[in-house]
Amino acid sequence: MAEEKVTRRNEDLLEAIYEISQEKGYAKSRDIAAALKITPATVTDGFKKLQDAGLVNYEPYGGVTLTKEGLGIAKRTKQSHIMLCHLLELVGVDSSVADHDACIMEHGLSKQSYQKLLNMVGFLEECCKDPTIKKQFVEMVLEKK
Repeated sequence: MAEEKVTRRNEDLLEAIYEISQEKGYAKSRDIAAALKITPATVTDGFKKLQDAGLVNYEPYGGVTLTKEGLGIAKRTKQSHIMLCHLLELVGVDSSVADHDACIMEHGLSKQSYQKLLNMVGFLEECCKDPTIKKQFVEMVLEKK
């Protein structure tokens, strides 16, 4: 499965596997189901599809691990989420709204758009270190309705 053909659901599964594995050292279907608020059967079906695509190693009634390709997609999805959330917060969006919106926006973002947005966020952060520029930014972006 090419990275471009990975569905939103699959990206969510890969990201959840990655996050839970980072936290616990392993990931089981019940952990993924609880994190994504879906049924364990849905998770199992997803694991089978991801295994067929070469993105995870899955053993029924055991755990699941990410392949190198699956890990790459999971990390990029997670990084996209963080970057988009940060961008939205920089322009004044409430953090809970930013988190929700970033979750929607992170899917389907091309590598080019991801990189350009990442560069822009870095630029904005650097610019806002200067108090004069930060004041102008706040007045132009954050205080306008």
